[in-house]
Parts: sequence; C-alpha cells; structure tokens
Amino acid sequence: MKIDQNRASLDAKGVRAEAVRDERTGAAERAGHGDRAADQVRLSNTGQLAATAAAAANAAPDVRPEAVARGKALLERGDLGKDAGKLADALIDSLLDKG
Repeated sequence: MKIDQNRASLDAKGVRAEAVRDERTGAAERAGHGDRAADQVRLSNTGQLAATAAAAANAAPDVRPEAVARGKALLERGDLGKDAGKLADALIDSLLDKG
C-alpha cells in the first residue's frame, strides 16, 4: 500500500534534518574536527524495550498450530464460547498474574 498524501510532511522533516546536519557539520569543522564528526543516537530504556519487543514480535510465528488445533477441538466439542463470564474471568486473571 502506498500513501502519497504524507509526502509533503516527510519532505518538510527531511529539509529540517538536513539543515540540522549542515549546522552540526559546520560547527565540527570550525572546531577543527573536519570529517571526524559523527552523529550519535541514544535510546532511552523505554526505547530499548520497545525495540526489543518489536524484534520479538517480528520473530514470532504468525500462526501457532497447537493453539489452532486446541481451538478447533474445543469448538467441535461445543466447549468454546459457551460461558462468556468464565472466559472474562480467565482473561482478567491472566492479566493480573502477568502484572
């Protein structure tokens, strides 16, 4: 899917980033560092956690065959979805156990 409507805002950000980069390069040259100036990026702990979570999500398989088989078996037996209150309690309990 291609989204062309965002092009203008991306160009504006790109121009600003280039201006900042040129400003830093000029400051480094004035300080006598020449080509040795390098950009640095630091991630906060939250940013590092988000990057780790994204990498784990990307590495996880899209389909878990064992969960699909378990769901099909429950559905065939008529045990899937017959007690919404029990399902809600189990979901809440699992969330509380993780926290």
